[in-house]
Amino acid sequence: MAFIEKIRKRGWLVLVLVGLGLLGFLVPPDAVAALFGRGKTSLGTINGHEVSVKEWQDAVGAQKKMFNYSGSESALSNDTWSNLVDQYVMNPVYKALGIQITDEELEDIMFGEYLSPYVKSTFYNGQDSAQMKEGLRKNFEQMEQRDPEMYIGYQKLIRSKRQREKFDDLVRKGMYANQLDGKWSFKETNDKVSVDYVVKTYAEIPDSTVTVTESDIRSYYNKHKKDREYKQLETTRNANYIRFPVLPTAQDSNAVRENMNSLMASFAAAESDSAFAAMNSANPNMISSNYRSGALPEPFNSQFFSDSVGKVVGPYFENGAIKISKIHKRGMESDSVQARHILIKDTSPAGKAKVDSIKKVIEQQKNFAEMAAKFGTDGTKDKGGDLGMFARGAMVKPFEDACFNGKVGELQIVTTNFGLHIVEVTKKTALKPFTSIYTIEKRIEPSSATRKNAYDLAQQFSSNYSDSTSFRLAADTLNGGTKIIRAQGIRSNATSISALADAGAVVEWVYRADVGDVSQPIKIGNDFIIACLMDVLERGEPTFQNVYERMKQETMKEKKAEVFMEKMKAGSLQDIATNIGTQVKKGENLTLRSSNIPGSGVSQPENELIGLCFGLKKDFISSPIKGKGGVYVIQRTSDIVEGQSQDGYVTDKNNAMTNMQSRAAMQVYNSLKEESDVEDNRFEN
Repeated sequence: MAFIEKIRKRGWLVLVLVGLGLLGFLVPPDAVAALFGRGKTSLGTINGHEVSVKEWQDAVGAQKKMFNYSGSESALSNDTWSNLVDQYVMNPVYKALGIQITDEELEDIMFGEYLSPYVKSTFYNGQDSAQMKEGLRKNFEQMEQRDPEMYIGYQKLIRSKRQREKFDDLVRKGMYANQLDGKWSFKETNDKVSVDYVVKTYAEIPDSTVTVTESDIRSYYNKHKKDREYKQLETTRNANYIRFPVLPTAQDSNAVRENMNSLMASFAAAESDSAFAAMNSANPNMISSNYRSGALPEPFNSQFFSDSVGKVVGPYFENGAIKISKIHKRGMESDSVQARHILIKDTSPAGKAKVDSIKKVIEQQKNFAEMAAKFGTDGTKDKGGDLGMFARGAMVKPFEDACFNGKVGELQIVTTNFGLHIVEVTKKTALKPFTSIYTIEKRIEPSSATRKNAYDLAQQFSSNYSDSTSFRLAADTLNGGTKIIRAQGIRSNATSISALADAGAVVEWVYRADVGDVSQPIKIGNDFIIACLMDVLERGEPTFQNVYERMKQETMKEKKAEVFMEKMKAGSLQDIATNIGTQVKKGENLTLRSSNIPGSGVSQPENELIGLCFGLKKDFISSPIKGKGGVYVIQRTSDIVEGQSQDGYVTDKNNAMTNMQSRAAMQVYNSLKEESDVEDNRFEN
């Protein structure tokens, strides 16, 4: 992609291509291919293992065969890469720890009483029943006969995921906090101290008061480039992009309206309103509804209540679509109901028998709330199963129909995709007139001509402004100024970037482009995107160019600090405040968890400063302190007020242990991955 972009921008490359074409007659094809890097056989390195093109293709093919990605190539690529990283990073760890999955354990975690969390979420959709287990077993048995390769692939993946679950559990359970940990966790939050202080923030010191040279910035870079805050943990890209939205024109809207006008007579004459509407609507699942007064402006609102049954109303515009509606029937009904339910997720014969038994008990003992608390499996169980008042459209269709059509006090059994429900309607609002309608809707979408026109405009922009400078200047004037969106830290496996979902095609281009390249139009949803690659940030020590602006600001801060630390050396706090044109402030009830002093005007974390507030002797005035956001002088005005635990730090110990356990597994995994030196070159030329 980047090579083609260069051809577009630099005519002399055409001559080179012609020459290379002639060269192809004289030089073996493999040698010519090598000139362009097409001879490479590795797509990356994981823990010293080179992932060959063939291994990658085989892994992608196996992953695609096992799971439906619905055309999302970026998701398929990312999942495949993630599995390979797990394999080559973690397998040596599993071997060293003796973590393995026997055939008996594999059987148990797939079909037994204690399912693997991965198996339960992936293959059982988070549910669990004997019927589902038997169905999955039969599917795998048939797969073993029909497609042994896929069967082995699933087994390998499930074993790997289970090993990871075991490893994560080992790490979590290895985390322990003792009473001393609990004590210090408590003290960090509850011990308090107060100070008086003077601060001169860097933000309030004009940049013009100090001079920063290129040599100063370079010196700061050499001193700090190995600091962790500047270390690039992974390869990323920074890009800017603009949108060319593809919006329907007035002609597109008129074409849809004319199409709906042509349907009205046929809709009025249709024998089956529902079938005709479903066949012709862009949203066949939402064709039936009850019209509510005031939902549409006049004259349509009155027509729904005054026109005869069978009359077609419209066309009218609503929610980005043009619609026509046929009056199906009129009647009286409640517009809202109140109901309670008991949900049993097991839909097997055993589950149905359980529901029948519960229903009989309620009929005999009138103890719905008690049975809901005992057997309910959703959040309503603690409220006696009460769902409150709800209108049509709030519940899934079978449940809604049972509630609105059922009688108050009647017990019903309803099956939905959530499971089996025992339902009782407890209240209905007064009957009101309603008009039942069937609706056909057509979305107002850009026509092919409109899309082509938008593409032509975007392509013209891309061709005319093909470097980062002209891209920015042209965007500033396009259509009175088009917003340039900055996408920072784009990873090679990203599926979305700043304000842009499903951005896989943009990410792929970004990793094939060179700095300064401008893309051809990339279709994302209803927009054409034109991107410009601004920076390439390679893994490891940052380049001077990539951290130049950040380090320039830090160098500026150091220069400002030098000036004001000299001015804040001596005297009382009031003397110092007067000398630098500010005032003495109070910082009260600071804790070791405070990130900075409230009211200081500084947003950056000042951890060292907070530590000094606790470490300084009472009434002692500190030397000037160079902080992250300014220069400080502090004076502690109180003794440390120690908090008093009510339970001997037991709660804090437990909380500390919970926090450690929740983070530990992922932190250990990330450390292992970082030490394994993972290089992902899937999207590079």
